[in-house]
Amino acid sequence: MNLRTLARRNVTGHAQRYAAYFISCVFAVTVFFLYAQFIYHPDVANGEIRGGSNVRAGMIAAQWMIVLFSVFFIAYSNRAFLQVRSKEFGLLSLFGMSGRQLRKLIYYEQTILSLLAIVVGLLLGTVFSKLFLLFLSSILVVENPIAFAFVPKAYIITVVAFIVLFQVLTLLSFWKMRGQEVTDLLKEARKPKSMPKTSAALTVLALLFLGGGYGLALITTGQTLIFTMFPVLILVVIGTYFFFTQGTVALYKRLYANKKGLMSGTRLITRTNILFRLKDYARMLFLTSVIGAVVLTASGTVYMLFDTILEDGARSMPQSISWMEEDPDTYATIHPEEVEEKLTAYDAEILYQINETMPYVSAQGSATGEEVTFSGSGFLLSETQYNQLAKTVNVSAVQVEEGEVLTNAHVLDWEVFPPKLDVEIGDTEETYDAGQLEDEPLLSYASVYVLADHNYDQVVKNNEIDMWRYIGYELKDWREHAEVSEAIADMVDEERVWDVSLKPLNYVMLMQAFSLVVAIGLFISLLFFVVQGSMLYLKLFTELEDMKRQLFSLNRLGMTKKEMKRVLDQQMRFLFFVPAVVGSVHASFAYVMLSNMMGVNLVINALLVIGVYMLFQVGYYLITRVFYFRAVLKDL
Repeated sequence: MNLRTLARRNVTGHAQRYAAYFISCVFAVTVFFLYAQFIYHPDVANGEIRGGSNVRAGMIAAQWMIVLFSVFFIAYSNRAFLQVRSKEFGLLSLFGMSGRQLRKLIYYEQTILSLLAIVVGLLLGTVFSKLFLLFLSSILVVENPIAFAFVPKAYIITVVAFIVLFQVLTLLSFWKMRGQEVTDLLKEARKPKSMPKTSAALTVLALLFLGGGYGLALITTGQTLIFTMFPVLILVVIGTYFFFTQGTVALYKRLYANKKGLMSGTRLITRTNILFRLKDYARMLFLTSVIGAVVLTASGTVYMLFDTILEDGARSMPQSISWMEEDPDTYATIHPEEVEEKLTAYDAEILYQINETMPYVSAQGSATGEEVTFSGSGFLLSETQYNQLAKTVNVSAVQVEEGEVLTNAHVLDWEVFPPKLDVEIGDTEETYDAGQLEDEPLLSYASVYVLADHNYDQVVKNNEIDMWRYIGYELKDWREHAEVSEAIADMVDEERVWDVSLKPLNYVMLMQAFSLVVAIGLFISLLFFVVQGSMLYLKLFTELEDMKRQLFSLNRLGMTKKEMKRVLDQQMRFLFFVPAVVGSVHASFAYVMLSNMMGVNLVINALLVIGVYMLFQVGYYLITRVFYFRAVLKDL
């Protein structure tokens, strides 16, 4: 039997151990290939896809992330595999295998696995590429779906990139084996676990770092984000490392010292097992919790931004189509009759329309009486006029006090709402008590200033005011009318096209931009999640023989199979859910930063994202549990 045959038998004989690592590599190759298939697709490369160049840039950035993360994961896995097989390598050396032959054996094994992963990844990528292109076609809202095409360059780049990656990391893994003697290899796997040591100072430091990071996250605003983002990241990462290497050990030592309560029954074995392995677990728990936080933060941020921006974009335009005319007696931008004819031609149903001539005024306000915090302009309306339009638009009516002006002009940009507003009406300037219109906007991209009827009548009567016209149409099922919006835009002179607000077209553009970001973010997050689960799976199966020996001894002492399963289950729950909970806490504070930055409440969105993540984690745990129980208990 030669080395190649031995390598092949080792891979097939340890298929269960290699399963998660292999699946993660296949998934990385598949996603990388799908992105390459789109990047080098003829329609995209030739610029025939609207928005394709931006998508291409995003895909290339995502590919770099996949490669970088694959480097980290493969290096970690190789190190773990070499460590767990130290006894096997020692025996092979004892039977006469030289160091060079041993390295060749490892090289052949890793090459077999990597080539299989590349082949399977390319096959899956080819099978799902049509579906992936249809998915991207729906995101980009193209008229004709992107057709499947055989792209040789995508295959070549994927094969070359991953062969180089696997080969380089395999050769680097030999560095760990340099200078090791047979006795070192035989003893490494049988080293007794000692009670881990802790430092009270480092435990306190972990709490201070985490508390400092969380505290900074709570007080971060949009203005301070650039100064606090990296300190928060550094504090939380360092705090997490010390939390797992010191804090959890200190906690478990206290549990170990307590012989009652949590230390009774099978929990005694579980807590002791975890305590004596915490030194080995610490790095893995740290990495998986940080990866979990990255998954949640990345996927949650892109989803929340997508949801919030779409919602805010639609809310800021209550009318599907609207524009303003500075001269109320002419239609310099486009005539309403032309718009209505086009809407009829495209079977777009009008729910209501607005065609109002109103005074256009300027205003400014001061929060302190000294520095100006706002300067803007908009339509001046009486209370009665506003309430009539509010009934049409379906927003709340208002009551305006004498000497008061209500406005919705750039309210979110004011850190402190000014108590007074100076409104320039014609040649005069009137000062009013300022109040906010907190309901939905009345007009698309147009501020309004509402006066009590008596005040309005006075200023209109006593001033020569510039009058503007506002025209707006709200359509039924407006999201489905991007085509008519585009047709209307084509009717407007190029220099005035930006004066027309087209909600359906804007919505499609936002969908194209942010749906792609969500898609890329979710694919990368899913890859990170698969790798995180693979690291946990790998850790369990690298300790498989040790756990089997322990349970065999406990079985001889009278422990039942049901009790053994309970011990295994408790240990698995610790490994799977402690980093998941820590990662969720980290992500929660990242969501707080995002909420403060955007000025919106994202609690529901955050709970949804964390809930979905936990469901995936439970699913991964249950699948791993089946295979792990079967592997550990099959000979007992």
